[in-house]
Amino acid sequence: MARPAHRLTMAALALAVTGATTALPTAPVQAASPATANAPANAPANVTAASRAAASSSASAASSAASRRKGDTPARQRLVGAWTTSTDRVVAALGGQTVRMVVRVSAGGGGTRLRLSNVFGTAPVTFAHVHVGAQAYGAEILTGTNRQVTFGGRKSVRVPAGRAVWSDPIPGRIVAGSALVVSLFLPGTVGGITGHERAYATTFLSDPGDHAAEETADGFTYTSTQWYFLDRIAVETTSKAGSVVAFGDSITDGAGQNTDANRRWTDYLRQRMVRVSPSRRMAVLNAGIAGNRLLRSGIGPSGLSRFYRDALTQPGVRTVVVFMGINDISRGEYTSIKPLAYGYKRLIALAHARKIKVVGATLTPFYGFGTWTPEREDVRLRLNQWIRTSKAFDGVLDFDRAVRDAEFPEQLAASYDSGDHLHLSDAGRRRLAYTVNLRAL
Repeated sequence: MARPAHRLTMAALALAVTGATTALPTAPVQAASPATANAPANAPANVTAASRAAASSSASAASSAASRRKGDTPARQRLVGAWTTSTDRVVAALGGQTVRMVVRVSAGGGGTRLRLSNVFGTAPVTFAHVHVGAQAYGAEILTGTNRQVTFGGRKSVRVPAGRAVWSDPIPGRIVAGSALVVSLFLPGTVGGITGHERAYATTFLSDPGDHAAEETADGFTYTSTQWYFLDRIAVETTSKAGSVVAFGDSITDGAGQNTDANRRWTDYLRQRMVRVSPSRRMAVLNAGIAGNRLLRSGIGPSGLSRFYRDALTQPGVRTVVVFMGINDISRGEYTSIKPLAYGYKRLIALAHARKIKVVGATLTPFYGFGTWTPEREDVRLRLNQWIRTSKAFDGVLDFDRAVRDAEFPEQLAASYDSGDHLHLSDAGRRRLAYTVNLRAL
């Protein structure tokens, strides 16, 4: 299978020009508390105070003496999500080979951790070797940056079905916006794979064997557009800003963009965050699943059933944007908004119990899509009015008003329509991101 051509990422280009290899550390990986390697899948993603102290000890030891001499108190390190994807069971055949995935992080910092999930698996999965490096292009890793990742001090880890595991912290720092390459060697055949169906990114699959430590792309001869097992990356930072989670369906997942384009509305929002002062710069985490519904499982677990795991337990989460419900309307037979409003209220109550802010987004038009009917349009309009006026949410993003046609508001404006009259064009997704009042987050 032919592999697509890839552009050199900005982070890799900068490293290549300067000759630096500081995107990922050259020092050996240090072990964190084994408790973090066996955290239940639904447990909060933050580590314990003891393991956080152990994780940051190597980074803080060198500066502590200088800080004391200056009379300063070292800044407290916080664990914040830098990247995430929402998972389900995906159809794929993997085993005896290496999986290489490329993800773009939205936050920078030290003490980088990866989380591998077997939540939807039917049997334990062994990861014999895991490496992470900085992308040069495609499956190729920038020379000198590919590092071994450990779990409780060990190079391999066995993850039971229904569980997820955090790696040990990796010394050094990563830069916000950089593309990381995560390679997983699976020595045995895996059944019931936990992953993300529509990554809108190229994943590289190797010939048989362990190619995780290799920085060249020679061993990777197949591709897919799914992500496997990797569901979170977190970093330690002194910023108090935390993260915002976009919780939604295909419009959030990125439908309508080209593979490897990184033009989800959350990607555009991440780019806006770069221009915000560091003290207010939030990480942006995408928890969208294409086809997902708020009230019913089907394509992925329902929004209600996955909200705690996919949104509320993200490290450092402060705000969740709920942009979900159009699939419930377009594929359902609701004549009242009460079930959907009740679903929203349940999400809000769960978030508020953890002191997390919830911002509601109005549902965008879908006139011209195959499932549109006047009755469904009436439900959408009434639900949007409830989102705007009920004061149930801590804030409102009026995505409907931002992308609808001014003369015929039942449909998307032509420049914001991907062509199917439901999903947005690149310009439409960018418009959503620039509709967000950053101070409201």
